Amino acid sequence: MAYGNVNVAVPGVSNDESSYLKTEQAGAPGGVATLDADGKLSESQRPTVDAYTKAQTDQKISSAVDAHNSAENAHGDIRASVAAMNASIKAIELKFGTNVTKNPFSATFGSLDGLTVVGTWNADQARVEF
Repeated sequence: MAYGNVNVAVPGVSNDESSYLKTEQAGAPGGVATLDADGKLSESQRPTVDAYTKAQTDQKISSAVDAHNSAENAHGDIRASVAAMNASIKAIELKFGTNVTKNPFSATFGSLDGLTVVGTWNADQARVEF
């Protein structure tokens, strides 16, 4: 950065020293900041900021969202919809995905006394077939 005297008259402003930037004001407390070679405020003149970095902020947000989403009382409407859908899927799988090759129902009687049954007796299988 170049320093030196400036001889500029400002219209409407008196030409006293209060309208000029003095060399000793550059980079000094109560003066004006200087810029680095890239035209940015030099790191030594940046104020200390009590803040999180982007990575820290992202991690804190991610943790908070994960904690919320895993809470049992979060998203009750969505959880209810998913539970209802899962129940429907299980019913469809039971109806169409079960390979039934024989009658899954059977009844055993100690005696057939007093019972009227209409069907054909299968002696080999020892059962009444309807």
